[in-house]
Amino acid sequence: MYTLAQGIHYLFPLIAFLLLIIGIHKNAIYYIISALWLSLIALIIHHQISGGEILGSYFNYANAAIYTINLVILFIALIRVIAHLTYDNPALKYASAFIQAFVVICSLLVITNLWINAYFIENRMAGTPIMQVGLFEKADYCEYRYVFYKVNTDGAVMYLCPNHYGLIPSIGRLTVNPDFITTQLKAPVKKHMFLLRKPKN
Repeated sequence: MYTLAQGIHYLFPLIAFLLLIIGIHKNAIYYIISALWLSLIALIIHHQISGGEILGSYFNYANAAIYTINLVILFIALIRVIAHLTYDNPALKYASAFIQAFVVICSLLVITNLWINAYFIENRMAGTPIMQVGLFEKADYCEYRYVFYKVNTDGAVMYLCPNHYGLIPSIGRLTVNPDFITTQLKAPVKKHMFLLRKPKN
């Protein structure tokens, strides 16, 4: 079942893209509607495979690229369908413009979150996980209680605050390694972190 789901979220965006191109070229709304449904199904399946979260260890560069392509196809197809439905009704044109703007802004926010997350989880130290930690008290660097942490390739601990800017996450570097991070790591990794962080004479 998992293999089938993986195949769908790779194959459906390609088919949806072809249908969207044909629909725009021929001005055929039925192709565009088909592209809309295929991309929506692929997005739902992809989101389920990821565990239902945009942020985390799943959305690396490859998965973020697939999700982004699918999302772009979805909002282009949706905008074309809305424009088609309101073409002959001037009273709905203002509502249509508002809905289209809302779709574009929401899609851009999701894409921004995806790529900040992808940048965060790449280039971490080999053998180290992405850790989501629930803090009892809010940290100085994040207003959110659940923060993502990783060990960088240079041994530094990096954090990702999910909503530092309200809707867009932020990334930063900690000057001191928290105890709850080092206790979760294996001994060889701790030693490697210490050697990387040790000041040179």
